[in-house]
Amino acid sequence: MTARARTQVDPDRDLRPEFAPYLAIMDFLGALLGPRAEIVLHDTSDLSRSVVALTHGHLSGRSVGAPATDLVLRVLRNHEHDDEPFLANYLAQSAAGGRFRSSTLFIRDAASDVIGMLCINIDDTDLVLARDALTALTSTVEVVKGSPRPTSESSPGEDLPVAPSIVERLSVTVDDLTLDSVSRIVSAGAISPLRMTQTEKIATIRELDRAGVFLLKGSVARVASVLQTSEPTVYRYLRQVRQEA
Repeated sequence: MTARARTQVDPDRDLRPEFAPYLAIMDFLGALLGPRAEIVLHDTSDLSRSVVALTHGHLSGRSVGAPATDLVLRVLRNHEHDDEPFLANYLAQSAAGGRFRSSTLFIRDAASDVIGMLCINIDDTDLVLARDALTALTSTVEVVKGSPRPTSESSPGEDLPVAPSIVERLSVTVDDLTLDSVSRIVSAGAISPLRMTQTEKIATIRELDRAGVFLLKGSVARVASVLQTSEPTVYRYLRQVRQEA
């Protein structure tokens, strides 16, 4: 019998009393779901070191003391899931490019504020490969005006499913989290920071703020570096964006 992995707890942080019951749940889930499932406990009081407990961290390459994810930042910044107890079965991606079917349980205090999150990231790679192999073996071809089109036997004539978009990225360091968020938002505009106008930089700051990037310590300096501008300018744009909001 293979020894099961025990939950690792950050030795440099005092675990909040509210989180103690979740450690046994993490051990239980780790044993139940096996080595394909990473179980993560986040403490939102310090987003730079939010991972306070972890099981099977080798799947994402993270360890205790890792920062929050971009999803955690968005939830805290925008309050867009205040009326939901959890999120289930969304797509997440690790820093190394691994993909996971992920779910998050929100841990709230008496005032219903999110103080932590219990997350499960399941590596379905083998199952996805098996599914794709079965799809390839069982697919048929519908000839429409002389052009063959692959279809699924269970739904003839319909296009194959479109891959879901990535909801969360499992960053290993704060720099990874910040720079990845900044890079994605800047690249979405298809304009180099050196060629951005003031209006375009303000729009970029607005998107970064919506993404919760400025909840992280040191993020202003990192954003200023990427946008090729000064920290006071970033602060000024950020104040303007929040006043407009």
